[in-house]
Parts: sequence; structure tokens; C-alpha cells
Amino acid sequence: MTALRYESLAGKVVLVTGSSRGIGRAIALAFGEQGAFVLVNSRTDHRAAETVETIVTAGGSAETAVADVGDPIAASALIAGIVERHGRLDVLVNNAAVNPVVPLLEMTQEIWEETQRVNEWALFHYGQPVARQMVAQGGGSIVVIGSPGSEDAYDGQVPYSASKAGLQMLAMGMAWEWGPLGVRTNVVQPGWIETELNREYLHSDSDVRERVIKQIPLRRTGSPDDVAPVVLWLCSDEASYVNGATIHVDGGLLAGRPTVVSKRFEWARG
Repeated sequence: MTALRYESLAGKVVLVTGSSRGIGRAIALAFGEQGAFVLVNSRTDHRAAETVETIVTAGGSAETAVADVGDPIAASALIAGIVERHGRLDVLVNNAAVNPVVPLLEMTQEIWEETQRVNEWALFHYGQPVARQMVAQGGGSIVVIGSPGSEDAYDGQVPYSASKAGLQMLAMGMAWEWGPLGVRTNVVQPGWIETELNREYLHSDSDVRERVIKQIPLRRTGSPDDVAPVVLWLCSDEASYVNGATIHVDGGLLAGRPTVVSKRFEWARG
């Protein structure tokens, strides 16, 4: 997946939440290639086991870490079990998320609460016990997968945007409070990354894809493999002075406002 090798990642114990598919899976595979021991999190063992098998077949080391990230009791038990088995936890990649599309006037309490639990509160549920372990062992790295939704609201996705905005500020608070204790926290904000979750939508109509591409200065969508190398770097010793940063992996989406594309750029569409 990546030609760059980070010797500092070899042997690290890494937990990637929501890593049975999409961006999380690509991140887990990338850590496996670096020689890290990867804990693949998913709500179900079946999906997590598929990612573990891919890592192991390629010569890496991994195991499943089945838990619902929205459940604080399950989160605490999972972290305690990892530390008991492996003696440490060096990296947490907080990736798991849900994105229900429901107009705000039709929003139910259940949908609102689930979105906040999975997208924002899980970072607290996992981050706090992980940070305590990292402080005890002398340091560690937390990478939070955020979203441009933390800065822009979208039709039908208000709970998602609200959760990602809260997630962003929680991550910055962690960087501020835990930095002096040796725990670095950074945010990666992917833009339009094509995964199995949005592929059907992007390819549902040629006009949909064209409108999406118009929003992106690089004139293409990204792939999970565009995100994974950034996460690897942030967790390596080469980024040892990077804390509280937000890195946009979005082709320039947030460089301007994505809702309007000037006519003078129409020539560059192709």
C-alpha cells in the first residue's frame, strides 16, 4: 500500500475503531504493513476477522477487537483486555462513525443519540482509558478521523455535522491537556473518499458525480489509501512534534466554499 517505512511503528500495539471496511480498513492494513500489531475493531466478529485475515496473510500481526464503540462499558472492557493481553497500547485511531440522512424536522431522539454516541462520545469512552495507559507507559499517539462536516452543515446530516464539530473540539482539548503528559492527539479530515458506503450514491447518476467533482479543486474523489499514509506519519516518530493539528485530506475541498464553482474554472473539469 505504501512504500514509506516507519521503523518506529514496528511492534507498536494499534487499535483502529471501525476498521472492518472503508477508511478504517485501509488504515489497519497500512499499520499491518509497517509491522505493528493491529487490533481490528468492529461491532461483529465476522467483518473484523476478514480484515485480520488480510493482514495476517500479508505477513502482519492482528486480532479482532469486537465492541460497540457507542457503549462506554464495552469500551472500558475492551481497553482493559488489550492492556492485559499485550501490556501496552501505543496508538488509537478513532475512526468509527455513522451518518444517518434524516431531515432535522423528522429527526428522532434515537437517531440523534446514536449519532452522538458513536461519532463523538466514543472518543471520550475510548480516549480516556487509552490516555491513562499511554501516560503510564510513557506516551502514545491518538489520531481522530474527523470530517469537513465539522465546519460545514449539510442537508439531512445535521446530527452528523454536530457530532463531528464536537469531536473536533474534544480532540483539541485532548491535545491541550494530554500533550504535556506525552500523549499526542491529531485530527485527519477526509473529504470525498469513495468507499462501499457512498459508492452507490456517487455512481447513481452521472450528474451526482460531476457535481461532487466540481467541489474539489483536484477534480477527483479520494480513496481510503489516500488517508492511511497521513495517519501512519502522524503516529510515527517523524511527527513527534505534531500535536493538536488538523490535516485535511480532501483535494482542497475546504480551500473555498464547496457550494459555488466559478464559471471561469469550468475549463478545468476534465
